[in-house]
This record gives sequence, C-alpha cells and structure tokens, in this order.
Amino acid sequence: MRQGFLATTLVAVAIAVLAAQTVGGVFAQNAARVLFVVLCIVGLRTNTVRESLLLCFALLLGVVLCQSESGWLVLLAGIDLAAYFASFIALLTALKIAAERSASVLTVGRYLIKQPTGRRFIATASGGHALGVFLNVGAISLMAPLIQSATIRADGTVDQDLERRQMSALLRGFAWILLWAPTTLTQTVLLTLFTEIELGKLVVLGLATSVLMMGIGFAYDRFEWRAHTMQRNVQVAPDLPKRAFLRLALVCTVLIGTTAALQIGLGYNTALSLMFVAPSVTVFWFAFQRGEKTALTTQLAHFWPALESNAQVLTRAAIALGLSGFIGRALAEILPVARLAKDIDLSAFPGWLFLAALPVLITLGGQVALSPIIIVVFIGQVVQTFPSLPAASTHIVFALSAGWAISMFASPNATATLLISATSKIPPTTLTWRWNLKYAAICYAVLVAMFVMLEH
Repeated sequence: MRQGFLATTLVAVAIAVLAAQTVGGVFAQNAARVLFVVLCIVGLRTNTVRESLLLCFALLLGVVLCQSESGWLVLLAGIDLAAYFASFIALLTALKIAAERSASVLTVGRYLIKQPTGRRFIATASGGHALGVFLNVGAISLMAPLIQSATIRADGTVDQDLERRQMSALLRGFAWILLWAPTTLTQTVLLTLFTEIELGKLVVLGLATSVLMMGIGFAYDRFEWRAHTMQRNVQVAPDLPKRAFLRLALVCTVLIGTTAALQIGLGYNTALSLMFVAPSVTVFWFAFQRGEKTALTTQLAHFWPALESNAQVLTRAAIALGLSGFIGRALAEILPVARLAKDIDLSAFPGWLFLAALPVLITLGGQVALSPIIIVVFIGQVVQTFPSLPAASTHIVFALSAGWAISMFASPNATATLLISATSKIPPTTLTWRWNLKYAAICYAVLVAMFVMLEH
C-alpha cells in the first residue's frame, strides 16, 4: 500500500510539473509545489540520514526566507526548482525499470567485462560511459555486480587487483557523461541556470574532453600497473553480441531522436523534452520484453507493480536532488551575495583562474557531504548577480560540469561512489581517495590547461 502511494505521488508530481512547464497557469504551478511537499512528507519513512538532514536544513532555510516578502517569493521559486529537479531525476531514473529487465543490457554488460586484459579497461570505461547516457546511475547498479562476479577466481577467492582496476575503470568512464549527456541531471541544472550559452560548442567540447579523460584514465591505469604481473586472461574474447548491441542502439536512438524532435517541433528545452520522452520509452521498452507466449496487455499489467517496487529508490533520489536544488537557491538569497557583488570586481580576475576555481569548490564541498547540486545551484545563482564575468557563460557551464565529474571519483559522498560501495562493500574512501585521487589531480591539471586555452 505504501509503495503504491509513493509511486502515485511521484507520478502526480511529474504530471503537475510537466503541466506547469507547458500549459502553465497558477493551478498547475501550485499543484506541483504542493505535491512536492507531499512527496517529502510521505517519503519520510524511506529517507536515509542524507535525505533527513537535507529536509531539516531546507525547512530551516524556508523559515528564514518567510521572514520577508521577497524571501517568500524566493521560497516559492525554490520549491518550483525542487519539484522540477525531482521530476526530472525520477522520470529519467525510471528507465532502469526496463533496463534492469532487459536481456540485451545484461548481455552487453557481460560482454564488456569479459574482455581480454589489454582491452578490459577501455571496454569497461566506454561501456559505463555509453550505458550511463540512457541508464544514468542505473549503469553503475548494473555493471558493479557484474564486475564483482567476474573477479571471483575458480577457488572462490576474489582477485582484488582486477576488482580495483575494473571498479576504477567504471567510475572513470561513467563520470565524464556529465560533461555532455542531456540525460544527466548536471546538464539539466546548468542549462536551467545558464540560458545564454552556445549549446553546440558545449556538447562538442564535452564529448572531446570525455574521450580525452577516458584516454588519460587508460594511460594512467597502464602506468600504475606497469610492474604488475597479473595472470593473463587465457580465454578467447567473447563473440560480439550484435543483436543485443543493436537493440540498445535502437533504444538510445529513439530516446535522443524523439527528444530532438520535440525540441525542434515544439521548442522545448532538452530537459523538458526528455521528461516527456523518457517515460514513454520506458513503457515501450518494458512492453516489448514480453515472451512469445505473453500477451502485450499482460506484460503492460506488470509495469505498475515494477514501478511500485522501485518507488522507494526513486523517491529518495527525487527528494535528495529536489531539496539540494532548493537549498542552493535559498542559500544564494540568504547569504549577502548582492553586497559581495558590489564589492568584488570579477572582471579583474583572469578568466582561466576563475574557471579553475570552480571544480575545486565543488570537489571540496563533496568531501564534507555537500552535494554537487547544492554548490552548483548556489554558484549559478551567485554568478548571475555580478554585473560582469571574467569568462564566457559557456565556459563557466563547462567548468562546473567538469568539477561535478571530478567529484564523482574524488569525493566519497558522490552518488556513483556510494552506489558502487553499497553494491561491492568497498569503502567509499577506498574507491576515491586511495584508488582515484591521483587520477583526479591529473584530470584537474589537464582541465586548467584547457581553461587557459579557452580564455586565451
């Protein structure tokens, strides 16, 4: 009963937000606000410590904002932002309902992790990157258990070196989708905050940087393990599962193609288009996973129970990310940002230095359990209060995306890290500080060089 109520509330919030974003009107807007608050209340029993702390902090900020008329308007705007982010992550994460039941996804995942030693890092990193585009963090949940199963030797012991290399490859590949993939919350947040950007340039720059950083990850892996005498994989490389790859390519093509069609035809932004397309793709993908003897209506009848079984996970994600967006927006109003904007002339700063500071702030915040979304929303709101900026808006969005990506494998509190840790029982500090902090430092140095070239 509770699962069903959670699922119903999630659907109601999403419908209200979509209505407010398209049809408009006071009723739809107020409905989205009220339903998000209801979601936070009914989701209390599903909350972990993180969501509970975020809720307490959000309530405290809300009380402060209510002390003035302008603060009240910011409170409503913050709830609007929270409901939007919550709906986006819930609708996109729901793709995993179909993905987790897809034989094609499982087949492709197994193919990637069973590659010979020389190709294993590239296969895992690129596979985690590609699957992450339309599964988001679901790619982590899928591949981490497959990696662990592949590292178990014949005698039952775990090849810990192989486990370390493969888990690191997964993190290093997955994180960089944040630079360009329209299905990530990162791009939704940043494109909501910054509207005057060169989207084409941002996507090309993000894709190129993602390939470069995964290449650096591969080179660093080879260097780090250059003296390691790992037992060679004597098995022949598995055959390419062409049909499985084609099916996933079809899903991805439909997802991206339909999103683009909505953008062109109706003028919706990328995030809003995805919010319409993702649930439709999820239902169709789920429907066509039926067996030969299973009727289509019977298969569809199983969708709601599947949604109910995922309701707690979706609710936690929606609450955490929605509240994080609200907190970032509220902090930008409560702190004396306007006064600082008058006293500080950012235009005097070198553009590259300003950009280089942004990933540092995001990554440091992650060390003390501050979600990147809080810092990104806060910085986005603060930056826009300054009359002039030392760097182009497109470059600022790129730098914030890069900082968010680095925090994925440098911060023990990042979502991807926590998911891998929960699945593998490897401590988050081991996954990040011990295994990937040096790689993060190298990536940051490369990014600084890129910032210098971009702002030259």
